[in-house]
Amino acid sequence: MIKKMEFRDLVLIVGVTVMWGSNYTVIDISLDGIDPFILTALRFTFCALPLVFFIPKPKGVSTFVTVVYGLLFGVGMCWLMNYGMFLGVSAGVTSLLLQFSAFFTVIWGVLLFGEKITAIQVAGILMALVGLMFIVHVTQGDAENFGLFLVLLGALFWSLCNVLVKSSKVVDIFSFVVWSSLYATPPLYLMTYWVKGAAPFQSLLTDVTVPVLASVLFQAYVATVFGYWVWNRMIEKYPASQVAPLSVIVPISGILTSWYVLDEPIGGEKLFALIITVLGIALFMNASRIGRHIAASALRFRS
Repeated sequence: MIKKMEFRDLVLIVGVTVMWGSNYTVIDISLDGIDPFILTALRFTFCALPLVFFIPKPKGVSTFVTVVYGLLFGVGMCWLMNYGMFLGVSAGVTSLLLQFSAFFTVIWGVLLFGEKITAIQVAGILMALVGLMFIVHVTQGDAENFGLFLVLLGALFWSLCNVLVKSSKVVDIFSFVVWSSLYATPPLYLMTYWVKGAAPFQSLLTDVTVPVLASVLFQAYVATVFGYWVWNRMIEKYPASQVAPLSVIVPISGILTSWYVLDEPIGGEKLFALIITVLGIALFMNASRIGRHIAASALRFRS
């Protein structure tokens, strides 16, 4: 039986998905003034501080799992995403490519948990892959193509985060996000120094302007801590089949915000690629609902 979503909850979850989509434009703007690796490290620093001093460690989950999640989410997904955007992948395309994590999550479910994948889901994946090939076709150079690869790799790491949360049965999501961010922070600073040396740290005081600081705080407290708390709370309260399809709003919001704020050009070929990819993701996300409608229609036809 489908549980009707309360209007307040619907407004919350739609607001979060719209905010997540626009957050990629916020990241893109801040990357004009600060090193992408330092930006990621600062985001997770503020996710953890000062909240870790007031929030106890998450119950029912080991420190090892919390550390691994922090590394997968911070060093894996966010670090790669920011670097890909720094190499030229637009905010709109980034918001779209990260939704491929849903495909990877289903594949992990099949391989690790014996879950079934439907023909409708396969059709959605294939349609989105066709759109992805068109996106690669209309990109402007090797650096941007490598950036696309990094963002997709970030989506893969995000899917591993989903698998870890599911297998570990995390209950206290808010505490889990805060403490995993703390464990992600030192490796992010170490990787920045390993890749870039001391230069990003030496220019930190001049790079962190008021707009950059506002961007970092928005990414930390609004997009990450608040956003993931709302999302996972809704996943706990309602069937995933009701909540997950709403994530289709993320790339739509990301593309429109990037176009409106950053004047991201959307030519004919790129628009076609984006539409095909969004339709593929929407088909995939709504596979269960479409399958039920087809089965019900077939039953009525037989009777």
